[in-house]
Amino acid sequence: MNVEIQALKSVSIWRRKPFWLSLAVVLALGVVGAVLAVKSQSIKAAESGKKDSPVVTLEFAAGDIAVVALQALSQGISVSGSLSPVTQATVKSTVGGEVRRVLVREGEAVRQGAVLAEIDGTEARTRLEAALADQAERRARSDIATRNRDTNHGLLKQNFISQNAFDQLQSTYQASQAAVQWADAQVKLAKQAAADTLVRAPMSGTVAKRLVNGGERVGVDVPLLQLVDLSRLELEASVPASDVARITVGQMVSFSVDGFGDRQFEGKVARINPLAEAGTRSIKLFVTVPNGDASLRGGMFAQGVVTVSQSKVVPVLPMSAVFEEAGQAYAFSVEGGKLVKRALKLGLKDEAGGLVEVVDGVGAGTSVVRIRMNGLKAGAPAVLRDATTAAKPVSAPV
Repeated sequence: MNVEIQALKSVSIWRRKPFWLSLAVVLALGVVGAVLAVKSQSIKAAESGKKDSPVVTLEFAAGDIAVVALQALSQGISVSGSLSPVTQATVKSTVGGEVRRVLVREGEAVRQGAVLAEIDGTEARTRLEAALADQAERRARSDIATRNRDTNHGLLKQNFISQNAFDQLQSTYQASQAAVQWADAQVKLAKQAAADTLVRAPMSGTVAKRLVNGGERVGVDVPLLQLVDLSRLELEASVPASDVARITVGQMVSFSVDGFGDRQFEGKVARINPLAEAGTRSIKLFVTVPNGDASLRGGMFAQGVVTVSQSKVVPVLPMSAVFEEAGQAYAFSVEGGKLVKRALKLGLKDEAGGLVEVVDGVGAGTSVVRIRMNGLKAGAPAVLRDATTAAKPVSAPV
C-alpha cells in the first residue's frame, strides 16, 4: 500500500517539471526584450539629440588673434636682481650734543649744503671763545718776543750783547711764533665744530632714513640721516659662469619691474665681477640704469635680459600662438569662416620676448589664434568678432 502511494507522488512531481521550466524561460525572454527596447529608445533619443543640437561657432576678439609680423629677433641672457642707488650717504654727527631739531623727513628731496638738523652749539661756542682768547694771548707774547729780538739784534751788531744772549732771544721768538700757529689751528677747529652743529647735506638727493629726533643726545660719529641719489641706479644681477663669456661691458639690458606693468626699462652693463660666487658658481653683473624721472626706487626687484645678439628681420609669432602635437608645431588661422590648421617650421626663439621665428607654414600678415581654448580643431566654424579692429601686435604677447 505504501509503495503504491510513493510511486504515485513521484509520477505527479515528474509531470509538473516541464511546466515550471517553460514558465522560467518565458520570463527570462521577457526581461531581455524589455532591456533591449530601453537601449534602443536611448540610442534613438541620443541620435535625435545630436541631430537637433546646433553647431557652435567660435568667436575671436581682436586680442585673441596675432598677426605674423616681420621683425628682428634678439637673443639674450636672462638676469634678475635688486636695484640700488649708485650714490648714497649716511650723514653722521661730527660734534656731540643734544639734537635741537631735525628739519627733514623720509622722502623729502634736499639740495647739497641744505641744513638737515641742528645740534645744540653751546659747548662748541664756549670752546671757540676759549680758543680765541688763547690765540690773542699767544699773539701778544709773540709781539713782545718779536720786539725784543729786533732791538737786541741792533745791540748785537754794536757788540753791546753777546751772541749767546741774542740766540736765547731768537729761540724765544721762534717758540712764540709756533705757539701762535698752534693757537690759530685751535681756533679753526673750534670754528669748524661750531659750524658743524648745523648738519648739512653732503649731496643732493632724497632722505631715505631719519635715525634721530629732536631732544636726543648724540656723540661724535653717530648716524643721523641717510641720503640717496635716485637719478642713477644700479642693478646687481647674477648669471651662470657659462654665460659670462658672451657678456661684455656696454651691452644693453632691458628689464621690467614689478608694479610697472608692461613698461620696459633699459640700462648698460657697467662692470663684471672677476670672481664667481662661492657655492652657486654664478658671477655678478652691475648694470647702470638712468632714472631721470625718479620712478624707480632702491630695493625694487627687476627681471630682464642682456642682449647678446640680434637676427635679421624674419617672420615672427608669439609663442602662445604655437601649438604642438606629436613633435609637430602648428597654428590655427581663420580662413573662410573656419579654422585651418597650418603646420609650422620654427627657427630662432626669443625666450625673453616670447617670440619665435616662423621659417615655413604661414607668411607675414597671416592672422592666427593666440589663445588656448576648448573646441580648437581644424574645420570648426570661426569668425572674428570685430573684423575692423587690428589684431594685437606680436611684440606684446599675453
